[in-house]
Amino acid sequence: MIMPDVLNQQLISETSMLLTFRLPAQLLWFRGHFPSSPILPGVTQVNWVINYAETILGMNKAFAGMEVVKFHRPLLPEETVDLHIDWLKEKNQLVFRYSVGDAVASSGKITLCP
Repeated sequence: MIMPDVLNQQLISETSMLLTFRLPAQLLWFRGHFPSSPILPGVTQVNWVINYAETILGMNKAFAGMEVVKFHRPLLPEETVDLHIDWLKEKNQLVFRYSVGDAVASSGKITLCP
């Protein structure tokens, strides 16, 4: 299994969305990262932001870089996670935030090619 179980998908506007998903322990990304205490890798979190932006918001742009990416707390197997994505057209940026309940797990800005 490569993608999480999406529980809810909400298109807030044509440039903003909110996803709620569960992170099954069987996700490929948990294997070996780290064996005794699995966490969802940051590169996977960034990849999912781009993937969902392409799929739901219709983005079709190549990755150009990242800014102010912060990992505040790990995302763990079996957690329910909210992912909020905003597309800032004028800056060619995806602004994202993963949260578990009221706690922000990670956040940042992904710049895409014009």
